[in-house]
Amino acid sequence: MYIDVILPLALPENLTYSVPDALIAEINVGCSVVVYVQNKMYSAIVQKIYDDEPKPFTVKPIISLIDKKPAVNRQQLDFWIWISEYYICTVGEVMNAALPSRLKLQSKTHFSVSDCNVDITGREAELYSIIEREKKITLHQLIKKSAKKTIIPTLKTMLEKEIICVAEDIEIKYKPKTKTLVKLSKTIKNENELNEKINFLKRAKAQEKLLIYYLSLSENIDFENPVKIPKTLLLAESRTSSHVLNTCIEKQIFETEEIETGRIETENMETYALKKLTVAQQNALDEINKNFETKNTVLLYGVTSSGKTEIYFKLIEAQLQRGKQVLFLLPEIAITQQLLVRLKKVFGNKVGIYHSKYGENERVEVYNNILGIKSYSQKYFIVTGARSALFLPFSNLGMIIVDEEHDPSYKQHDIAPLYNARDAAIMLAQIHGAKTLLGSTTPSVESFYNARRGKFGLVRLCERFGKALPPKAETANILSAFAKNQMNGHFTKPLLDVMFTALKNKEQIILFQNRRGFAPYLQCDSCGEIPRCKNCNVSLTYHKSTNNLRCHYCGYSVNLYMRCEKCGSEKLSKKGLGTEKIKDEIKVIFPESRTAIFDTDSIRTRNAYMKTMTDFENHEIDILIGTQMISKGLDFDNVSVVGILNADSMLNFSDFRAHERAFQLMTQVGGRAGRRDKTGRIIIQTCNPENKTVRDVIDNRYENLFDRQIAERREFCYPPFFRLINITLKHKDINILNQAACKIACSMRTFLGEYVLGPEYPAVDKIRNEFISSILLKINKKTSLVQTKKMLKQCISHLQAEQVFRQVAVQINVDP
Repeated sequence: MYIDVILPLALPENLTYSVPDALIAEINVGCSVVVYVQNKMYSAIVQKIYDDEPKPFTVKPIISLIDKKPAVNRQQLDFWIWISEYYICTVGEVMNAALPSRLKLQSKTHFSVSDCNVDITGREAELYSIIEREKKITLHQLIKKSAKKTIIPTLKTMLEKEIICVAEDIEIKYKPKTKTLVKLSKTIKNENELNEKINFLKRAKAQEKLLIYYLSLSENIDFENPVKIPKTLLLAESRTSSHVLNTCIEKQIFETEEIETGRIETENMETYALKKLTVAQQNALDEINKNFETKNTVLLYGVTSSGKTEIYFKLIEAQLQRGKQVLFLLPEIAITQQLLVRLKKVFGNKVGIYHSKYGENERVEVYNNILGIKSYSQKYFIVTGARSALFLPFSNLGMIIVDEEHDPSYKQHDIAPLYNARDAAIMLAQIHGAKTLLGSTTPSVESFYNARRGKFGLVRLCERFGKALPPKAETANILSAFAKNQMNGHFTKPLLDVMFTALKNKEQIILFQNRRGFAPYLQCDSCGEIPRCKNCNVSLTYHKSTNNLRCHYCGYSVNLYMRCEKCGSEKLSKKGLGTEKIKDEIKVIFPESRTAIFDTDSIRTRNAYMKTMTDFENHEIDILIGTQMISKGLDFDNVSVVGILNADSMLNFSDFRAHERAFQLMTQVGGRAGRRDKTGRIIIQTCNPENKTVRDVIDNRYENLFDRQIAERREFCYPPFFRLINITLKHKDINILNQAACKIACSMRTFLGEYVLGPEYPAVDKIRNEFISSILLKINKKTSLVQTKKMLKQCISHLQAEQVFRQVAVQINVDP
């Protein structure tokens, strides 16, 4: 038997291995096996099984079978292959993103001393003594323990002399959590023997106390099946130590056993019935179900605070009644916890959570729960999470709900595969024969276009829950305020007036500025010099909390300069506006107010997020200052004012989606005001109050914006009329980079002609000491997307076949 396997490596093709006779009956598609690749061991997933011997290759056998039960099901494999083909990456890169890291095994190289007696030099002696002392040590550990910076040449010499030897060892990363249980020893068979033990311990008071506490915690003593009590509970209740317990075990009074337990806490919580829907919500639900009779994907377009979540819950309930699984996707990891609490109040322990910031061991346990193996809790039928939850091993998926479907966070930006979770969710649902519901207050132009032309179903929910009035939005002219000397810091008088009224009425305020840090850059007033990152072509951002200048691309930081490095002047000004600076200005204007910042710098952990949210919900924070994180589906009943401090920075961004994104952000963050029974106020500070997009936000006219955007995109060849593929090239030598970029662009022009734009340098054209060049491909509906991708892969393959271009990194971004 032969198998093709998928490895978590960026290999152009899958590798083939033979299966030993002893494992033929046990191996199946989706099983995890251990194989050798270039003298290292990896876990791999079986994709194909066949009997014909591959020729003319010599095929190595697999090393072992990890588990008889497949770790990946056939639907997952189909989904992986679709992602690799559509987003032009390898299946190995998809596997690397799909599986929790603890399920991907890779051997480590260990060094140990040999029995060979050879003379060693002084430098070799130092390494030899470390390896001899540790008995077995990895290269990383050896570098840390050695005083020398470069040890590789010395290690090579030692290997050639056979002073040391190397071996590859697989380390099992996932270790189940265990709990120790204490029970009476099997040697105690009746009450008389128990009393003898008690009398025997009369002089050992601590041991006697431990035994008596054990008996007090055991309602009935069954000597054949004695009660098992958790060790931690027993020691805590009896106030004795592990040493006392160990002595009792030696005296054959107690014995212990280890059991596996889950890391994810479950509780028997009280659940509540779903709320009765309003007439508008019920009509929308009926329309969604009617659309699902003829369409697999439906877009729910509802205003803020319309109660879309309650409709989601009704749809989930219907799927559970059919015994189906539901995936509930959210754009940000930060808001999954808030939704989890709401879901558990209705559906209890049937709800699980999964995202990349979850602990690695917890991710394995959720994965295994969905897979149906080693589950320590009730099986999850509902999973909520960010985009990585798409890769869970669902076997009976009935529906995928994509909330805030317009959000750019659904797009993977950094590491292949660069997939869009919304689009991938539609394909995953198709593979499972499930339905997809997209929900948004401000749908993406592409989704609304598909709904208008009938590809998706379209359901409108135009009424706020409880007939609450929409917030009143207005603009504040920054230029006019500056001219009249009415600015207080970065605040106009209209915004300060409504903030003063809200604080006086014990109401809360949200301030939105999509820039973290204190100031975007520092500038010398004498020569105009701006401190820049030494690794990237970008200015350093000033952070007051740490009093340093930091690069948001590579993490490089330096202490705040006291004088200009170019001219020596001490006249340095902090330019621009970040969340930290807003907080400082608020403290001056409203010294009694309690403020907090809500951005990725201040909310780095799950606990920090929950603390800020809880404090705001409990009215312990008066003013919450945040970036776009604050616009993502948060629901607070006491927020009466939302201030958008600079609308122009969003509108003037160099992106064809800039106005769409600006409208979405302003509408979403504005929707936090006046939820429940209060009419909120939204103040948008801008230099151009008559801007069409700003007016559309004020008047809540999404379809106006949509019609304008569609006309522009049709004229200038952008989605949804053209597909886009962005090619990014990186290299440390700018000349080699330029040559490589020109070769790819010229080759693609023979196929696409004028629809190849570039190569061009992006706004930030150097990151981590690598220069960057970009090429944009526009593909119209008449041109085959499959053929374009095939041509592009051939161009890149031919480029990287040339020695000079082998180190050029090429990243392909489909639908950027």
